[in-house]
Amino acid sequence: MGKKKISFVIGALTAGGAERVITTLSNQLIDEYEVHIIILTKCTPFYELKKEVKLFYCREEFQPSNSIYQALKANYNLYKVISKYLKKEKINLAIGFITSANILTVLAAKKNNIPCIISERNFPKKSNTLKQWRLLRKLLYKKADYLVVQTDKIKEQFESIIKPNKIIILNNPISPDLSESRNINSKKENIILNIGRLKPQKAQDLLIKAFANININNWKLIIIGKGEKHKEYEDLIRTLKISHKVELLGQTKNIAKYYNKSKIFAFTSIFEGFPNALTEAMHFGLSCVSTDCPTGPSKLITHNHNGYLLPIGDQKHLEKYLLELINSEELRNKFSINAISSVKQYKAESVALDWIHLFEKLLN
Repeated sequence: MGKKKISFVIGALTAGGAERVITTLSNQLIDEYEVHIIILTKCTPFYELKKEVKLFYCREEFQPSNSIYQALKANYNLYKVISKYLKKEKINLAIGFITSANILTVLAAKKNNIPCIISERNFPKKSNTLKQWRLLRKLLYKKADYLVVQTDKIKEQFESIIKPNKIIILNNPISPDLSESRNINSKKENIILNIGRLKPQKAQDLLIKAFANININNWKLIIIGKGEKHKEYEDLIRTLKISHKVELLGQTKNIAKYYNKSKIFAFTSIFEGFPNALTEAMHFGLSCVSTDCPTGPSKLITHNHNGYLLPIGDQKHLEKYLLELINSEELRNKFSINAISSVKQYKAESVALDWIHLFEKLLN
């Protein structure tokens, strides 16, 4: 008996949380399964994939649709391509990631009479999913065998459209590549770090303003990520006259370098599915301060034990907590030690076992 064949389906493998999760899981699962990834639009994977993982692209490039008809046609073509690939490669189980890929996965898996798992990676109430996808979600999610989410709050959001016993909560894994690059004893610099796409959801403007207000001389703020808000944040930094101590770094492959040398991690999101960057920062032993947004931070941080939680958009508390951490090495050490031990269950090996357990329910 050869290995069973599984295939993930996702829009692209750019830098991002869901993409990191698929990459980490695929690398972990190749000993157990023949792993395929179907990517809707061709791209160079941002994270390193092991050579045994088989990649397949549905189309060369993404063409935005000008009409409902065009959009339907484009998605119907994608469905046909996915379906054909599942059949040709004799895939035993399909796993969709993110709404549009989930819907295409359900349809293609049903056509091929194979089980499928879908996975939502964001807080549905807040994420700006298009109306037509929300409607399709209502109609088609119940046809999947399981829906995987990261928190109880997200599970509740979907219980009206899919039976609660078909919704499974699984943690996001920390990439072993990152773990291997962790150096708890590396020399720390006076850096406050933030990692995330520069978009409204991540609200880095709150952090920039708070940092300008506390006006600490020998500290730097580094923000890693790219996105639509880049120019706006550059202008804000210039206006606040803090260009000499704030860096917008864009994307970087060597994220471990910044986790290793920073002292504080500040996370200002308005909503999340599950914050990978916050989990990673805690794994690296940074002292973390985060908004208590839906969902994820309160699952990771116990206030005043392994980090600070503050209300969404609360600049005053953000300033207060940043100052406390800047001024107290003792507090930073306490948070650091507690953070490292509290995220142990997010190690890739144990998370992969949970996924395998779920796969085997469907494959046997």
